[in-house]
Amino acid sequence: MMKVAAAFALALSAAAADAQAPRVAVVRVSDVFNKLDSTVKATEQTNARKAQINSDSRLVTYNELYKDLQLRRKALEENPPKIDAETRKRLAREYTIKLQEAKSVLEDFESFRSEKTREIDSEMVAGMKQRLALIHATAEKLAKEEGFDWVLDASGNTNTGVPLLLYAKKANDLTDRVLAALGPAASPPPTTNPPPPKPAPAPKNPLATGKNR
Repeated sequence: MMKVAAAFALALSAAAADAQAPRVAVVRVSDVFNKLDSTVKATEQTNARKAQINSDSRLVTYNELYKDLQLRRKALEENPPKIDAETRKRLAREYTIKLQEAKSVLEDFESFRSEKTREIDSEMVAGMKQRLALIHATAEKLAKEEGFDWVLDASGNTNTGVPLLLYAKKANDLTDRVLAALGPAASPPPTTNPPPPKPAPAPKNPLATGKNR
């Protein structure tokens, strides 16, 4: 019986010696993502498209109406001796008409801006998913070529903000190699569109400066 136990223990020891620990590598996915040419260009294009929204003709019209309303308000606030009752009544009526016109233009612009922003954000998210999938595929290819069993994201955090990878002794870091492997392949084709104009100031609410008198 002792001989059988000894033989079994020897077999277990040999099996443990033959078993190899899994080979693990890491990739700092956020570093790769942020350094990609395609990410840099996509960010620039997204910011430019959002800035271009404020050059829309509806906002230009609204800003002109807003300035006109400010002048009309000033006229209405003059002391009674300077403006007779009939003139004040006419100015008040014109102010109300212009105010409604400005509100209508502003609502139209805000609806346009909301729709365009959703469209831009949706395209941005789709582009992010494509680049992340490309990083994943490249890291997987390198790992298979070099015999790694696991590849972990060294930049990932849990939902509490704590890093997923708390410690790694001499980690096999593939970050730079993944970035080098991607290179210009991750870059979108160059755009020929002219640069957008600088954004105009955000629209102001004509009701925020006072009420019709």
